[in-house]
Order: sequence, then C-alpha cells, then structure tokens
Amino acid sequence: MLLAAIAMQVTSVVAAPAERPYDHVVVVSFDGMRPDGMMAADAPNLHRLRSEGAWATHAETVGDSSTLPSHSSMLAGVEVREHAMSFDDFHPERGFLRTPTALYHLHDLGFSAAMFVAKPKLRHIALPGSLDRWSLPHWSCERVAAAAAEYLASAPAGLTFIHFEEPDDAGHRFRWMGDRYLQAIGRSDVCFGTVLGALARRSDRVLVIVTADHGGHGRRHGTHAPEDLHIPWLAWGPGVQRGDFDAPVRTTDTAATAMAALGVTPPPRMTGRPVAQALSAGPRTAPPEASPTAPSAPPAQPPGSTPPGAAAAARP
Repeated sequence: MLLAAIAMQVTSVVAAPAERPYDHVVVVSFDGMRPDGMMAADAPNLHRLRSEGAWATHAETVGDSSTLPSHSSMLAGVEVREHAMSFDDFHPERGFLRTPTALYHLHDLGFSAAMFVAKPKLRHIALPGSLDRWSLPHWSCERVAAAAAEYLASAPAGLTFIHFEEPDDAGHRFRWMGDRYLQAIGRSDVCFGTVLGALARRSDRVLVIVTADHGGHGRRHGTHAPEDLHIPWLAWGPGVQRGDFDAPVRTTDTAATAMAALGVTPPPRMTGRPVAQALSAGPRTAPPEASPTAPSAPPAQPPGSTPPGAAAAARP
C-alpha cells in the first residue's frame, strides 16, 4: 500500500526538458556541522567553495533537528509530519519514509540515483526502486568518499547523495565547537577533497550542494535552539550566483533545488522550493569533468537486508 501510494504521487512530476541547468547534482551532508564550525575549522575545500559559490546566511533544518528526520526532509522536500521519519534509529520493521524522495522521482525519469552513507539508519530513506547504487561502506569518511569518488568518475546524469558522520560523532563525544569537533570537520574536508577530485575529472556540468542535517550544542542536538537548527547551505557549480544571500533556505529546499537543477519541475506535494541562487547564471567556477556512463548496481533492498556494498563496521 505504501509503495502504491508513492507511485501515485510520482505521476505529477514533469519530465526533464532537453536543456537543463546541470547534468549531475551532488549533495554532500556533513552530519552535525554548524556553519560557524565550518568557518572555524581548518577546511580549505569547504572554504574555497564558500568563497566561489552561493552561500545562504540563513539556512535552517526542520524542527526535529536529528539525523534521520532531517535527512528525510532534505531528500524528500517535505516536513517530518509528511514523511513520518520522526524517530532517529535504525528500525527495519518500520519500513521506509512514506513520501517519494528526489532520488525516487529522478530515477523514475531515467536519471541515475545513488546514496553513499556512514549510518545504517539512513537506509529508511532508500525507497525500493529509487536507487542505482546504495553504499554503506564504513563509518569513516575516507571509505565513504572513496566509494563515492569511484562511482562519480563515470556516473551518468543524475543525483548523488554523500554523507559524512565525523562532525556529529565528535560533537557527541567531545562537545560541539570544541577542538576535537573542529578537527573532525577538517578530517571530513579532506574526504570531501577526494570527491572534488573525482568531479574535477568530469567534463559535464555539476552542481555541488554542501549542507548538514543539524548543528548541536554541548554534547547534544535535537532541540529548537538556534545552534541545533542553523545549518550550512552552499551551492557551487558553473551556473551559481556567487556570493552571500539573505533569502531564507530550509533543508526541504535541497530536494527541490536538486530536481530543478536537472530540469525537472518538483511535484506540488514537495513543500521545498528551488533555491534560485543555485540556478541563476553568475560568475563561473572551473567546470568539473566525466565519462558518460557508469555500471548500474542492484536496486535498494528492504531495510532489514544487507544492501550491496554495505559493511558491518558502520556506526549507529
């Protein structure tokens, strides 16, 4: 019944026209990274994209500022009450989120769709039939980045989601904005560099969206405190409008922006809206490069099964 309802929702998606702003969109989520933490950390890759891209000075996640609810809203473009992922652990018996994601919509239209993650709980977002590649290689960003980079070297037009968990882990263990937390952002930035290296070898138009699911304070998050809700959001690519902008961005806008960047009109039920600064032509950054085809992988498996490429070493 759930998948039938989701299939009915897909009919309102408008197919991509011949001309589209970008050929591939890569959404990179740094779990638990606060904007001020990103700026304070030794993170040259993030800082470069911040200076060359479009930076939202007022970006927020959903009120349920936790990993699974926030990422579900990020990729489905709806509030928590719509996708029903209000819990924050891996519960295979609870199935998948109840609304289609941008990955699902795009895959249905023939685009490639892939997820590379560091936490098993994000399996709840991987709706059956929505992905060409699901990968949970390890909890470490080095392993996640390596798997994603290998895929992106030849991935065809579509959407790729990448998740690094180090900032969140360090925040819980040592406290947000402490030295170990900033070092974790720096480590994740090195991993991000691996992904950027793969994109630099592509020859098509790539949009990179860097964001986070939530921030944190002390050793916790999940509240309505500004430190928990305020997230980084930047877009980098050959057609972005460079510079800071004050227009508010909500994490639900990420899904809508990814779809619009590929020339697809987001469905009416998606409450997120495309961020114009990511799509408006402005000063151009150096174009990334790529091979036009990639081998497909088996589709997503049910939450309780072991997906292709998954590793038992992932953290909860």
